[in-house]
Amino acid sequence: MADFYFSPQEAELQGLGLSSFEKYLLLRLVQTLRLGIFMSQKRNNSAGPLDHTHPGAAQCEAYIKSALSSEMLSDKLFPLRHTGASMQFILQSLFVPANPSQLSATNIFQLCIWRTFAFGNSDYLHKITIQEDRMPDLEKLHSIIQQWGNGPLKLSVPAYGQLQIIKAKIPTMLSSFWELSQEISSSQKPKSAPPTFATLHERLLSKEIPSIPRHGLIAWLLTSDFYEFGVCQPPTIQDLAHHMTNSGASGPKGAIKIVAEETGQHAPENAEELAKVLGTVFGLLQNPPRSSPTIMNVVTECKAIQGRELAVVDLEHALCKISRQNTRANAGKAKGTAVNDKSGAGRRGNQTEDTQDNEAQEQARRIRPEVEMGENLHHGGIE
Repeated sequence: MADFYFSPQEAELQGLGLSSFEKYLLLRLVQTLRLGIFMSQKRNNSAGPLDHTHPGAAQCEAYIKSALSSEMLSDKLFPLRHTGASMQFILQSLFVPANPSQLSATNIFQLCIWRTFAFGNSDYLHKITIQEDRMPDLEKLHSIIQQWGNGPLKLSVPAYGQLQIIKAKIPTMLSSFWELSQEISSSQKPKSAPPTFATLHERLLSKEIPSIPRHGLIAWLLTSDFYEFGVCQPPTIQDLAHHMTNSGASGPKGAIKIVAEETGQHAPENAEELAKVLGTVFGLLQNPPRSSPTIMNVVTECKAIQGRELAVVDLEHALCKISRQNTRANAGKAKGTAVNDKSGAGRRGNQTEDTQDNEAQEQARRIRPEVEMGENLHHGGIE
């Protein structure tokens, strides 16, 4: 097993009634959240130095350097959901109301287009920010978005890997998002409980919006954004297990595969088994045992940074970052870095993913020609 810098002491994880699979999953989640806390402090210039006598320090430092190198990579690599550049822009630009009924259809539509078309690029986020609370000018938005990308046919969204949106379908997407936003807004009542995550997720999918497939990433992430603004309840463990089992969610699935390989245990085979494992582990993050001060501190600090308790959206996000860390660890080993990895096939696959990240970052730089190649694009102030 790799010696990660922020791994908790295994003694703290003893006596919790966990299987070896669950214990290692908890260890990696706590390690990843601790990394996220440090990275948030690092960006705010309040983090102390890394101890370079620790065998995981070089790998940790390389990951942090990569995450801070561009907005798009900060969205991909920051372990806390609120701390990447794009999510921070969204949370700072659109006020989270005390009552979600205060969100207008325009506000909800704004979340839709930020998440779908502009995530990972601050210039794009600014350009499609709606200034007045009224029906948006869909033709103007189409004209703006149509100019993005490197060609007339497709729009790449580097923050989502290889996702490409067919430009000819953008008008339909905008119209469908506006229709959805009006429906959601009109159904919000001041004193009624918001719909469940699954209900709103299904409502989004029922619109059959191009580039938003039933088991796709954007549908999950956009509904997660709706939760952040109180439009729906948080997803349940069962929602996440169903998403991971039925979708192409390679990040969370990759984390489960990594745990299985590292422990020599079989991964859960279906949504029911997966929900049991995730529920057991996440329950300890919701109610940390007094015998594990590291977990207690992590939960407290995550709440201080994000302004709310850890939720299942954070679990999904952290699972993705476990995969991302292994991607870079294995790529580092291929370059001669001392990283312990047993799987040659996994290493080749992870090198491919890392190459795709680099290509996506290069594409983002080409899209923004005014940015010099070495410039640090992170903002001080989110996935």
